[in-house]
Amino acid sequence: MILASFVLAFGLGAADAQAVPYLDRVAAVVGDQVVLLSEVRARAELVAKTQRATLSQMTDAILREVTERIVEEKLEEREAQRLKITVPPEEIDHAVEQLAQSNNTSSQTLLRNAEAQGVKAVDLKEALRRQLIEGKLLVLRSNQMQRIDEKDLKTRYELMKKQVKDPKDLKTYDELKGELMSELLQERLQQLREDWMAQLRARTYIEIRVGSPS
Repeated sequence: MILASFVLAFGLGAADAQAVPYLDRVAAVVGDQVVLLSEVRARAELVAKTQRATLSQMTDAILREVTERIVEEKLEEREAQRLKITVPPEEIDHAVEQLAQSNNTSSQTLLRNAEAQGVKAVDLKEALRRQLIEGKLLVLRSNQMQRIDEKDLKTRYELMKKQVKDPKDLKTYDELKGELMSELLQERLQQLREDWMAQLRARTYIEIRVGSPS
């Protein structure tokens, strides 16, 4: 089910952070905001559930990755507030419908299945809201993304030809053109996001106090 990969990509906050007694503390600092260890544990526990693991099996590197993702969300929320960007409820409902369609199911069934995996409907919708916020922020910067030209597509196709044992087994350029365009677009969108996030980080005090870099 796509839901599991969605959780890993965007994170959800639903989980019992108090399942194991521990002393809460600051896991990260983002400007004048803090991320508590309980928030990191809640997110990590949910990721563990979707992978049929336990929180005790989550490594320091994974906890660090979860913390980094929460830090990025804080940065995005700050930027959205500065630019007065919001996501109305109807957009979130539409995103739920699209996610359901990608899973070949209905919105009601998707939400029931999410609940069965330990993900509350309200938390799934909150994750979708964060995804939509990020998308809107990236659209504002889309003019900075390097344009994809015909020569870029042909260069990628020639690279594919070199990677196959027998070029005759490879589909023609025209047959693969759409796939090549989609692949390059995803790569450049990812690069756009990484460059933008680096800029947000550069102008914000950030301190990670949990886990270790992977």
